[in-house]
Amino acid sequence: MTAIDAHAVSATLSWEHTHRELLAALIFQHEMERKGLTSRLRQVNSAYDRLPPKSVYFTPYYYDDFDLGRFHYPAAASGAWMVNLSYEQMHFRCGRSYLLPDGRFAREQMLHCAWGERYREHLLAHGIPDERIRLTGHPRFDIYSRPSLLFEREALAAQFGLDPQKPWLLVPYNFNLSYISDRQRKGLEKRKYRLTDDFIQGVADARESFTEMVRTLTDRFPDVEIILRVHPAGYESETVYKNEPRLDRNLHLISAFDIANWIRAAALVIVWNSTSSMEALVAGVPAISYDPHPFSARFDYDVNRILPTFSELADVVEVVAALPDPALTYDWALFESWYKYRDGKNVARQIAIVE
Repeated sequence: MTAIDAHAVSATLSWEHTHRELLAALIFQHEMERKGLTSRLRQVNSAYDRLPPKSVYFTPYYYDDFDLGRFHYPAAASGAWMVNLSYEQMHFRCGRSYLLPDGRFAREQMLHCAWGERYREHLLAHGIPDERIRLTGHPRFDIYSRPSLLFEREALAAQFGLDPQKPWLLVPYNFNLSYISDRQRKGLEKRKYRLTDDFIQGVADARESFTEMVRTLTDRFPDVEIILRVHPAGYESETVYKNEPRLDRNLHLISAFDIANWIRAAALVIVWNSTSSMEALVAGVPAISYDPHPFSARFDYDVNRILPTFSELADVVEVVAALPDPALTYDWALFESWYKYRDGKNVARQIAIVE
């Protein structure tokens, strides 16, 4: 997103091409305007113009000096204060060396937002000075404190041929790494993402199990609308489910709109390891994970420790059968260590950086 000019200080937000950051950024823009500041938005890959004097520049991701040269150098050359929103805070251990901000610029010239104490600990261990870390909470959580921003269930039903009287089951589908090319893999490994054959095969195995799970649930529960949500950076479900006869019944491939719309409308969210499930908890929507092999314990991923996690398909079927009250419990202490705030004021904490 882009520049906000007022009171001699402007704030600049950059966003990727996906829905994920945009709605929270619009909340930021609105709150800035309420304070008498103006704003404009721009994508990261078009952030080549210099910024006004005394600007604060927010970026959703910053990995290393490669990103500085490719995306952010004009902002840095303008003398802008740089803020990394770090939109990939919960991660697999093998991705930590890549995902944590690296390089001299990250350590000496940027501020970094941590959603909670756990990521702050990772930043400190990685050499980011404590004075360069701000504890802000996750800005996307603020969406659920503003329901007027989201489509009503009836409007979604009418647009996508869903029955509003039936329970909706949301399945975020995120198996992109199972399709990774040799060139993409080498590029990530060059930037310190420690991918292994075992890791990539585990993603592929999970994808196959999830495909089986979706087809089983579609057949077992004809009175439940099942929404398969393609990952914003992926395409796989369109391939896996092409010509699927269940699409004529109660299975729907939908990628439109911010996923918050679908989370709020769902009776249950089932993930493999998606952090969309953390948003479901904030929205008060039941969520579980299905980790059939298992994968997350081997590669150290806390989503599947926070949620009830099942390795047997029969257990998932039992949860769906128990709707609308599946009586689930969560590890809220671990959740709070990653996501400190759920008070609807996380964007205000970002704006406090500007002020």
